Amino acid sequence: MRETNLYCGVKKYFEEQGFTVRAEVKDIDVCALRDELLIGIELKKNLTVDLLVQGALRQKVCDLVYIAVPKPKRVNKNRSFNNMLQLLRRLELGLLYVDVDKDEAYEVLEPSFYSLDKSRKALFGKRMALLKEIRGRSLSLNEGGSSKVKLMTSYREEALKAVAFLKKAGSGAPKDLKKLGLKSSIFRDNYYGWFKNIARGVYVLDETRCEDYEVYKEYIMLFQKGLNL
Repeated sequence: MRETNLYCGVKKYFEEQGFTVRAEVKDIDVCALRDELLIGIELKKNLTVDLLVQGALRQKVCDLVYIAVPKPKRVNKNRSFNNMLQLLRRLELGLLYVDVDKDEAYEVLEPSFYSLDKSRKALFGKRMALLKEIRGRSLSLNEGGSSKVKLMTSYREEALKAVAFLKKAGSGAPKDLKKLGLKSSIFRDNYYGWFKNIARGVYVLDETRCEDYEVYKEYIMLFQKGLNL
């Protein structure tokens, strides 16, 4: 398939909306003009970084810009698809899917002004959670770009500090964690199954999880020093 195969569907789409359509105008694949509204459309066989760059360049002279690609055989509206739409919104680019067999184009995303401030306000809770996670980590124990490995989150770090405490003290209560600046609920929540309640308000390490403690042995020793245990 060639990029020219996309043209008929795009031309038909805009002409049905009252636009005058012309192809290969200067360095723009397709231009659609209605009154004073000028739309630029870039045609490509695949959605690539180069296509996004071309679209961004067309915004210098066009009021609106679309990128048009062949309609996938199956449109999976999954995380990857939604992330792609988010990127296009951020770039203020529209997206057309073209059914080459039917010479029809479908608008997937309309180009519109993107307000970064508005987006940040809408995701304020996620931003606060991100800041909380960053500030909750006392050490940089992860390697950037890691995947399929257990990451050291702020909660895991606190839980390991509680393990470090119990390895030294033998037993403890939620109030002991609070004195160390840790969440007093860690023992009770027992998210990783590392703690065992032996009496009201008294916890010890669950010895059936020794393999876990061995995996994090270096961190536990490090936290013992950091907590002055």
